[in-house]
Order: sequence, then structure tokens, then C-alpha cells
Amino acid sequence: PNIARRPGLNAVDLFRAVADGAVKAVWIMGTNPVVSLPDADRVRQALKACPLVVVSEVMADTDTAALAHIRLPALAWGEKEGSVTNSERCISRQRAFLPPPGEARADWWILSQVAQRMGYGEAFGYQHPAEIFSEHAALSGFENHGARAFDISGLAGLDRQAWRQMAPLQWPVNAQHPAGCRRLFSDGRFFHPDGKARLLPITPRLPQHAPTARYPLVLNTGRIRDQWHTMTRTGKTARLMRHISEPFCALHPQDAAALGIADGELTRLASRHGWMIARAQLTTDQPRGSVFVPMHWNDRFTAQGRVDSLIPPVVDALSGQPESKHAPVRVDRWPVCWQAEIFLRDAAPPPPGVYWSRVTQRQATHFIMAGQQPVTEWAAWLQQHFGLEGLTLQSASLSQHGYHLIGWRQGAVQLAFYARRQALALDRTAILAAFEQAPSPGAARLALLAGRAAPGQLAQGRTVCSCFGIDEPQILAAIGQGCGSTQALGEALQCGTNCGSCLPELKKLLAQCAGRRVA
Repeated sequence: PNIARRPGLNAVDLFRAVADGAVKAVWIMGTNPVVSLPDADRVRQALKACPLVVVSEVMADTDTAALAHIRLPALAWGEKEGSVTNSERCISRQRAFLPPPGEARADWWILSQVAQRMGYGEAFGYQHPAEIFSEHAALSGFENHGARAFDISGLAGLDRQAWRQMAPLQWPVNAQHPAGCRRLFSDGRFFHPDGKARLLPITPRLPQHAPTARYPLVLNTGRIRDQWHTMTRTGKTARLMRHISEPFCALHPQDAAALGIADGELTRLASRHGWMIARAQLTTDQPRGSVFVPMHWNDRFTAQGRVDSLIPPVVDALSGQPESKHAPVRVDRWPVCWQAEIFLRDAAPPPPGVYWSRVTQRQATHFIMAGQQPVTEWAAWLQQHFGLEGLTLQSASLSQHGYHLIGWRQGAVQLAFYARRQALALDRTAILAAFEQAPSPGAARLALLAGRAAPGQLAQGRTVCSCFGIDEPQILAAIGQGCGSTQALGEALQCGTNCGSCLPELKKLLAQCAGRRVA
């Protein structure tokens, strides 16, 4: 009698209702809406004001979990039993290959336990995921009679053993298709009484908000190859942070020139809903009049880098899908007095009042930073924010307001700091190697102080192939030695031979080198 008779609120409307006080309790499972939803600052404010926020998560530290009153440890992909249905209607058994860590539990178990404590034990007396699958299968055939394509009622009677051994198959699975159905509509009939399809005419329309004189550029959000969703897990992997280490905005060079923005400078992007900071990346791959920003960064990894805080909460009338690929914005140069990078052996919070981006490293805590207020005494600033007690200090003051400092304790590197007016060009691999094995006194330590590789060691640059840790100088050297194709590069260096996501960059480097030879 209590089954809903009409659709509930979609995600955007749900958080509007939370903000208005109509919804006073929300349970968030397996998603990070403070980062991923449009008008993300409003979502954050709504959760801050909500009387009860429950979050089921596999990661303890996310932007959304930070606002929870109750946090429930859930099972991750390799830890839970169940089934998965992909986009070709194929149902596959998902088998756990790791034991549940600590007090983490499956979502179905958590929901059932809460329901039982609320007095619904009879309806939520599940003891195993096979029982839930069986009920789900039975419901798919309830009052169906061929009216709905999704029907797996033929699987409703599976016991636990049969469910465990279930082989992949495509729905529908019923009396007409006991072994599944590889292809729908092969008999020329659709799921309507007359057997005919229903074609819905769509009238295309432009985005709801057009660019204006104040917000003249179109912001497009999207993904980069090495990160996933809001990077709560991929952001913890050092190898995946080597390719792109901080949020960026891709601009056409002509647009950037009109705005007075140089490649690599920090920018401030603003819309009517919010603002963020990102580093400019100039490329002719970006169409004029538009700007691209990745969707992944969040408050755990950078200061003011959540791009969805700029996106208006415009949704499709039927699906509720947000218009996340379009927002009128303005982009301005974000002037700074200094830029710096710091590597710390121990964990430390970022300093307040500055731009920062945390880059996951195995050997050290690593921050890229920039500030709009000048620093007159760097040693005092470092002592205030990171502490220098008990360290033997090796420092150097450079022209153009540069300052480098290495902190030692008992012959081991504890801190490496580099600051200049402009963005730095450091050999991060060499710096991180010093945290694993301290360089010998003399030229090697001087090279570390300069942020370079020791004499005789090959300098390392930007990682291109994350799978095998192959950087750009290695690839350029191989091209110079005669590797004229991605296949040849793969045979020489292995780059591009695993996941293949670096192949577009390899092709671009090959084309650049070919262009230089022609010129």
C-alpha cells in the first residue's frame, strides 16, 4: 500500500527541496553531489543546513562525507556480491574477491538493518543478495503480460547456489526466452498493444543561458584520461597524478591573447553561480569562444577548483539530466605575487589564504601553491605553516624573488621548497627520489637545492604514458633516434601498448617532430 505511485524528485530538485527545508533528512549512497551536481555551492549549503545527512561511502574523506552527521562504511566493487547489467542488457554475476574491511557492509545489508529497526522487519528480512535478486526478478514479470521489455521473471526461482553459478545472459528471460534474448524486436513487434513503435519527435533548442557581454565564453566540463568522476579514489594514486597534476582550463590562444592570459598562468573562471581557479592551458584544439575544464577536482585536492559550482541547475524536462556541458563564464587572469611547490615527508594541511593543489605522491606530501600577497621572509612563512624545528636548513635566494630551501634531519630530506614569481620548472622525479635515498654531499645536494636531477642523471619531464611511467623527454629522444610511429615507440618504450589512452599524445608528439624536420 505504500509503494510510490508517481516519480520522486530528481537529483537537482531534491537538493532544492533540502535547501527549502521540505526535505529534512537525506541518505546519500555511492555519489559525491557536493562536487558532481550543478550549482554545487548551493548543494553544499543545503547539506550544511539539513537536520540529518547520512552518507554511505567507501572513502572516509570526501567533500560530501565531510558534511555527514552519520557515515556508514560501504563495500567497494571488489568486496561485494551481486549482479551488474550493462548497456546491452547483459546480466552478469559480480563476485567478491576481497574480504570486507573493518566494519564495512553491503548496501543491501545496511538498508535492511535500518528498515528492521524502523519496524519493517517483515518486508526487509533479507539474509542474502540472492533473495533480493529473486524478488526483483519476480517484480519484473508482475502485471507485465508482454507490456514491458524488461522481464527476468524466468530467474525468480533461483536458489542461492543457482544464483552463484548464474552465467551471463541478456534479458528478457521468461517463458518466451528461457535462455535470454540476444536481440530485441527481431519479430518486428514493439511493446505496445498494436506492436508498433512510438517515435518521439524532438525539437532541438539552444541552451537556456546564452553568452553575454559579462560572461562571453562557453564553459564545457568533461573528463581527462587518468581520473574518474570526483577522483575520490583515482586521486589517491600517484601514477595517475603525474600526467595532469592540477585543475586547468583549456583556451584557444586567440581568446587567451584577448584576455591577456599566457600559457601556464593561473586564471579565475566565474559564472552567475560561482567561481574557481585553474591553470591556463592554451591549445588550438579548443574552439574559439569556449573553455574546457575537467570535472574531477574537489576540495580534498585543491582550493576552489570545483567546476560544477559554476554550472547552472538547468535540467531536461523529461529526464532531469543537468545541462552540465554548457555555462556562460568569464575568464580572467588571476594575478599572483609568487608561485611555489613544497614536498614534505610528513602529512600536513595546506596553508590558508593561498591557491593550492595537492599532488598525490608515494614518497611525500606535495603541494603546488600560489599567493596574491607578497612574502617578505620565506623562512618565517615556512616555520609558521609547516614548521622547521629540528631541521638543518640549506637555502638559496635567487633573482626574480626566488627562494629554495631543503630541510634535513639526520641526513634524510624532510622538506624541499621552491618559490619564484612565475611557475616553476622542476624535476619532480629527482626531488621525490631524494626522499627515498638522500643525495650525497656536494653536486648532488646542490642539484636538489636547484630542483634538478643530479649531474649525469637524465632529467625527467611530464609523464605521457602513466601505465609504464614514460615521460616526454624519453619519447622525444626515441623519435629522434628513428621511432617514427606509435608502433615503433611501443616496441622501444612500451608506451601506448597497455590501455592505449596515451596514443593521441604520442601521435601529436610524432606530428610535432615531423613538422620540425620539414621546417
